[in-house]
Amino acid sequence: MATSAELEVFAGAPAPPPRRPRVLLIGSALVSGAAAMTLFTMIAVYVRLRADVIAGGSSWLPEEAVIELTPGNMQFVTLLLSAVMVAWAVQALRDDDRPHAYMALAITLVLGLAYITSVAYMWQQSMMGVADSVPGLLIFTITGTHVAMVVGGLLFLAVMAFRALGGQLTGRAAEGLAAAALYWYVTIGVFAVVWYAITITK
Repeated sequence: MATSAELEVFAGAPAPPPRRPRVLLIGSALVSGAAAMTLFTMIAVYVRLRADVIAGGSSWLPEEAVIELTPGNMQFVTLLLSAVMVAWAVQALRDDDRPHAYMALAITLVLGLAYITSVAYMWQQSMMGVADSVPGLLIFTITGTHVAMVVGGLLFLAVMAFRALGGQLTGRAAEGLAAAALYWYVTIGVFAVVWYAITITK
């Protein structure tokens, strides 16, 4: 039992600092949702036009078009691996395990660049041009927009990595990296829809 003298000492203690509003996390959620809705709209247009062309008895893709499964599958696997790395980075930073957080962030950035390289390879092998056909225009627009989304995520993660190096993200204050991780997870979820609509069902 605490004595009255001890209670008086605690009564004069300063109040705890107010809980920080999760502005960055909420902002990242809103931006992620807006980017996802933009890509979903493009995919809906792609699917609708493809269904109309196929219903008319015509072939959707040009005869010379080549959309292989391997590049798209590797892109998906690469992004899934990066999701594990981002989760590892967030947990390591919350535990103040900086070496593992830096390692996980570095691997994530490398995997993101590998994804972009794989998309560029798919574009080269597709035998389609942007202005050659409607399917080509839509495929390049959808995948290009997603690459832009990935680049934004990589920049977000890189900024948070530099902040972590500067000692600004520690323990429970690692909200910045959690916000970047949320954006990255949404980016991967959007790619799952892109992958199914373009690589699988074509």
